[in-house]
Amino acid sequence: MSQQPLSPLKPQGETKPPVARATKEKPSPKEVLDFHTHADTDGSQKAIHHTLGPNHNQAAPGNHSHDGGNSAVLQLLDGITLTGSRGGNAALASVIAALVALGAVDSTTP
Repeated sequence: MSQQPLSPLKPQGETKPPVARATKEKPSPKEVLDFHTHADTDGSQKAIHHTLGPNHNQAAPGNHSHDGGNSAVLQLLDGITLTGSRGGNAALASVIAALVALGAVDSTTP
């Protein structure tokens, strides 16, 4: 069986076998179930199907903003309190502790 390109938008070399139907009639309920059972949903950035959400291979919802207000990914410091005087190093120590809590490595010297 020869293979045909997925679409003109796909990089050259990516192919899949042609659909086994020779007519333009609607797919049967079983075919539709098979398509959805084996869908590539969120499988990669190149997947044909994506759900909405914050994960790497998901699509952003249409009502998202870029101010961090409705993005779980951007609310990294939610619940973390920074303390200490702005005039001394106490505030800096608090910022460093907050960054360490998020996974940063503290290699500063006392």
